[in-house]
Amino acid sequence: MEMKMNLNKNRTMKMKTTLFSLFLAIGALTITSCSKEDNNDREEEATFQAVQFRMAEEGFGTETELTRASSIPSAPALSEVGDCETETTLESEPAEKPTAATRGVTTPTHYTIRAYLNGAVYREIKGTFTATGFTPDAGSAAEIELRRKKTYDIVCFNDQVTPVGNKLEVTLANAATARIGRKRVTLITTDQTINLSARHVGVRVRTQIVAKKDIPTAITNKLQSTGNNIPQKVSYNPTDGSYTSLSDAAMNIANDSPASTEAKYTASNYGKTYAYTSTADYHYFLPTTEVANLKLNITGGKIFWKPLNGDINKLANGNHTFVANGTYCIKVKMSPKYTYLFNDGSSGFLSNAGARKPVGIVVDFDKRIAVALKNAGTEIKWSDGSQKETQSNTTMAVRDAFDMFKDFNDYTWSTTYSKNTIIRGNDAINYPAFYAAGQYKPANTTSADAIYSRRWHLPTMGEWSRLLSTLGLVDLSTHSLDPSKSEWEWYGNLVDEAFTRVGGKLVYPGFFSSSYWTTEEYMVGFVDIVVLPDFRFSLAGSQKKQTRLVRPFINY
Repeated sequence: MEMKMNLNKNRTMKMKTTLFSLFLAIGALTITSCSKEDNNDREEEATFQAVQFRMAEEGFGTETELTRASSIPSAPALSEVGDCETETTLESEPAEKPTAATRGVTTPTHYTIRAYLNGAVYREIKGTFTATGFTPDAGSAAEIELRRKKTYDIVCFNDQVTPVGNKLEVTLANAATARIGRKRVTLITTDQTINLSARHVGVRVRTQIVAKKDIPTAITNKLQSTGNNIPQKVSYNPTDGSYTSLSDAAMNIANDSPASTEAKYTASNYGKTYAYTSTADYHYFLPTTEVANLKLNITGGKIFWKPLNGDINKLANGNHTFVANGTYCIKVKMSPKYTYLFNDGSSGFLSNAGARKPVGIVVDFDKRIAVALKNAGTEIKWSDGSQKETQSNTTMAVRDAFDMFKDFNDYTWSTTYSKNTIIRGNDAINYPAFYAAGQYKPANTTSADAIYSRRWHLPTMGEWSRLLSTLGLVDLSTHSLDPSKSEWEWYGNLVDEAFTRVGGKLVYPGFFSSSYWTTEEYMVGFVDIVVLPDFRFSLAGSQKKQTRLVRPFINY
């Protein structure tokens, strides 16, 4: 019995020992398991980091000004509209704020920020940026938890951008206000703040008409597409920052521009530079728009002689794709299309001259009067011999410019207005200036040309006034009829350009270097002359026996 009790006692002790060992093992296992979980949590925590953001917004033009200007076609596209020759170029304008084109958010703006990993959205937060910081939306974090040592495309966009899957879309209606920013980053091992810069998705474009003379009226025109080829919606790829057009349509928008405001005559140095501007408002396009798909339809306004009406179908010589956030100016240089007299006796523009050779420039279309391209010889006396101190014309001119501007009489080949019976165009002794003009033959003509046998003459003051108004672009009707008025500002450099482009010359350096005879005799021994420096058309007097230049005119 005692043995049996000892046996039971031993069994009980062994069982307790076994249970105690089991509890120890379970405890050790539990401790080990908890330790592994803690280690995993710490390892997981060490794999991620918090990323915060600062936002800046760029002004239009920062990218095109700095990196894209060289890709714009440089040679002008040539065209004609009415009485204008046009040279059109596409230019990248200066950035919106040259000294600080990138600036912090000044107006509270709602943004979405996405982190893309391998082209797919990995994390996203939303909130409002202000000048002082970022306020997340309700339910959105103020930062993004991202894995360390990974490369992400961080993309921000405002509410004018629509997310569609992993990509973003923008319509033409939102081109002016939609913004997207993108930055590729590889995370390091510490928390960091990433600076984002949001750029305009759209492109702003305006036209500017420029001329060497004032633009007296507003220019009515439309900016049009050449077909159904203007992007209406684009898709943005966050992986590479590229845009793709999703839909295209036609475009026809008003693009009127005002009269120039620069000082008349002086701003362009009297027709030397393209100083006068008529600038339209900006229009907004989406990236991928091609400048080759745009044209300008001008329906009203005036720069030179006639109302403008016509199309400029080519706005750049070559093609250029508008870049997001770009700011461009389509600059249209307007030059006058002068009407030339040709060797066959016909008149027209240089652009359709063909084999015809210019010999003069038309100054009066109704009276069919043209001025020669060159002088007749060198400086010559008005009269000499027995006639230099006698009255030659039947009546003396009244020294009233506007009265003299009405004189279109023939003093060279007719005796009607002469106190003697001398045909001055044939008298080299008594009337050398008339003779030089009457015997003038353009150097580039031969006896086979119709113009060769036509008679030229010394111009009246009326004919000189037509040169002033037609070539010099001076509206004489707006001037006071002050009898003492004897000079008018004019676009002398522009006038001379009409001559020099075809090998002629009219305006010479120095005030009296371009002094020309007229037929107007205002007292015995004295006649009126015109003096043509580049800045002024002037009337003056000269003794007949002095020498001046002779510029022949012709009734063609």
